Order: sequence, then structure tokens, then C-alpha cells
Amino acid sequence: MQVNGLFDHLKNVNSPSDLFKPRTGASTTAELEGNVVVLNDDNFKTTIDGSKPALVEFYAPWCGHCKTLAPIYAQLGDAFAHAQDQVIVAKFDADAHRNTGGEYGVQGFPTLKWFPKGVNSPSGVEDYKGGRDLDSLSKFIKDKTGIRPRIKAVKSDVVVLDTKNFHSIVDQSDKNVLVEFYAQWCGHCKSLAPIYEKLGNTFANEKNCVIAKIDADTERDIGTEYDISGFPTLKFFPKGDDKTPIAYEGARTEAGFVEFLNKHCGTHRVVGGGLNDEAGRIPALDELAIKFVSTSDKATRESILEQAQAEAKKSSESLATYYYKIMEKVLEKGDAFLSTEKQRIEKVSSTGSVTEAKADNFKSRKNILAAFDKNAQPVPKQEL
Repeated sequence: MQVNGLFDHLKNVNSPSDLFKPRTGASTTAELEGNVVVLNDDNFKTTIDGSKPALVEFYAPWCGHCKTLAPIYAQLGDAFAHAQDQVIVAKFDADAHRNTGGEYGVQGFPTLKWFPKGVNSPSGVEDYKGGRDLDSLSKFIKDKTGIRPRIKAVKSDVVVLDTKNFHSIVDQSDKNVLVEFYAQWCGHCKSLAPIYEKLGNTFANEKNCVIAKIDADTERDIGTEYDISGFPTLKFFPKGDDKTPIAYEGARTEAGFVEFLNKHCGTHRVVGGGLNDEAGRIPALDELAIKFVSTSDKATRESILEQAQAEAKKSSESLATYYYKIMEKVLEKGDAFLSTEKQRIEKVSSTGSVTEAKADNFKSRKNILAAFDKNAQPVPKQEL
């Protein structure tokens, strides 16, 4: 606000309370994000007015634990969406609105507080001290209100193991398997659960890289066999005849798991799903692609094509043949085919109906096309 505007504003101040009136035009009606009520300084008191009970998450956008809680909290809102006239599931950015956060004693993020019916001030507010998993949060609200949650079943890409199927899955010589040994009562396991589910989704299309879990507190014979003494314990069982597990001791974040699995499984996944820029590419064929576009001599290109065909036969990569098929098309239609093919793939991959498997295929093709550039560099050879 400029100085002149500030003095104009102060002309309307007749008492200290006038300084804290809601901004003109500011809405006191809370909006929904999914089925979670979004609070701010303007709508907090009009929404949390004591007319019905409320669970409020005080969070900060930069907070890692808040980001982990976010999808679970969204599910919690969904679970009580049918009872929005009886109970409120809300969140409040206490980093952006620090005065209100301070008023309610918020000192860290996320902080969850329960506002019983009839409470609309800090007096009578209860700190939530339970688990931050969907079951614990929904049970808390159910116990407080008698309202039953409606939790939707979510498709999981994490393989559930037990004593009967453990070795038939883990011991497959053509599979890499990451196993979480957990206990249902374990708080750290509950915190890991949404991250592990995301990891399962990220690697769902990697048939040789399995994300699995086993309740080692219930299936104690397996827990004893692998000397599980704490929860969660994570072990990686590499493919091959030697199934001696490798202890996972990295960060329990999606990024940490993705980095570990890419290294040990030879995959090219990125956090959140999808593939990185090296997916589908093969070092030896990259070198031939670069040589191919670096010369205009037809006889030399035909010779490189023959080398690419021979090299592709050695590879187990599904798109190895794509290298030499590109070369064949360039020899037939000219170098303009490269840009035409890039445009074609870009167009078909941008449609909204592409499956995850197709999206992976298109990304790999884009990556291979990128190797047909005289300034490109071959991807490094992987050592597993």
C-alpha cells in the first residue's frame, strides 16, 4: 500500500478494533479441496464456529511430513464426505497465517487439533496424538462422533505376501523383489504405508521389479527366518539363483526407494511414475545412431544399419529393433523422417486416453529418437 493510500485507510480507523476488521470483499465462506475444507484467516472463525465438531490440520506447504499426510488427509475427507453437515475435516496453512496458528499453540507441522461441538476458541480444543494413517484418523473421528466413515477400496500395486506364497514369489530367479516386513501396530510402518503404495504404483509396469510386503508380526515363521527384530525392515531380493537379501538402509522416501531400485533392477523410473530420459536407450545402439546421423554417405549408413540389426538381436530390450527401423525409414524417406516421427509420437502421446504402459512406450521411443543427433552422447553402460 502506498503512503497516500495508507493515510486514506487510517482516516476510517476510530478504534483499535477497526484495524482488524475483515478485508473488504474477502470471502468468509470456506472452499473445498476435494472433500477437505480449506481454512484461512477470513473464514476460520465463521467455519469453526462450534456448530459441529471439526478436525483441523495446521500445516505448511514446504513441510515434508505434511506432504506425506496430504493424500491420506484427502482420503479422510472423502471418508466423511457423506456427513459434512455433521462433522468438518479441514486444513489450515499455519505458515501463511501465523497469527491464527499462534493463537492455537501451533509450534510444528503438521499439528492436528480436534474442536468438539460447542468449541470455537482455543479453550476446549484437543490435540490429536494418534497415528497419521487413514485407519487411525477415521477411527478417531468415529469414536468422537459415532459417525461411520465410508472408506473407498483403493487398488494397490503392492504384492501382499504370507507364509504360503512368500518363497514362490520372492525366490523367482527372474524377479527382483523389495519386501517390507511390517507390523500392523507399528507407527513407523503406518507412516511408511502411503509412500510404499506410491512406490508400488511407480513400478507397476516393471514386471521384473516387484514391490511387496508381509505382516511379519502375524507371519512369524518368515520373520524368524530372516531375523526380523524391528519394524519396518526392508530387504531386497535380487533376481538370479542367489537370493541372499540386501538390507535396504536408505531414506524411507519415494525418491530414496526409486534411486535404490533403479540401481539394482536396471530400471529408469522417476518419482511419481513415468520414465527418465535414459529409458529404452542402449549404449551400443546409441553409438551407431550417432554415427548414422553424422554421415550423409548412403553406403556408410547402410553398413551402420546392418551393424544395428546385429546389435539389436543381442539385446533383450523390447525397443532395440526401433533403432534400426528408424535407420531404414531415414534411408527410404530422408532425414526429415526424424522430425516427422518426433511430431507423430508427441501427438499420440498427448491424448488423454493413453495407458501407463503406452506412455512408457512413447517415452522410450522419444528417448531413442534423441540419440539420432550428431551432438548426442551414448547413455552410460549399467553395471548391476
